[in-house]
Amino acid sequence: MADSNSTKSALADAMKKLMVCKSFAKISISDLCEECGLNRKSFYYHFKDKYDLVNWIFYVDFLTNMGGKNFENEWDVLVAVCNIFYQNKAFYQSALRIEGQNSFKDYFYEMLEPVMAFFVQDLFQVQNQKLFVTFFCDAFLTAVLRWFSMESELEPETFVEELKEVICRSSEKIAAKAEPKK
Repeated sequence: MADSNSTKSALADAMKKLMVCKSFAKISISDLCEECGLNRKSFYYHFKDKYDLVNWIFYVDFLTNMGGKNFENEWDVLVAVCNIFYQNKAFYQSALRIEGQNSFKDYFYEMLEPVMAFFVQDLFQVQNQKLFVTFFCDAFLTAVLRWFSMESELEPETFVEELKEVICRSSEKIAAKAEPKK
């Protein structure tokens, strides 16, 4: 098991290093293997393809940073997710730009859905939560992409606090306009 994890980690480190200086589309399995001194057979023993490797990197980061922690509320979970991205910003900026089947964006979205379902259930108590979950997953993913493209270096806590303010203020305004006039 230790050998398997060290091989996966070596491939992950190679992918992170290459994605900083090369677009994902131009990174080949040969490039990865050459970078860490492994052969293609070793790569394919552990991963289906390079998309699988990128998703595994996030999975390990997610478990390492979030596993076993008790969060006070949903906002703290979003801060923790943003911290994962922020700690390895160059890699995740590249990973979130990957398009196509098995993309990291799709994988992250799937991981985000249960978090947002918990968020929606706690905040809205609606029967059909699917639309709310989809809306907030889309909004959060788009906000993260914008956050990464911003010139300023917002810390994850500040970023999520600003998101919270936007959501809360918007909700208050919408609710006030929706109330029947007396």
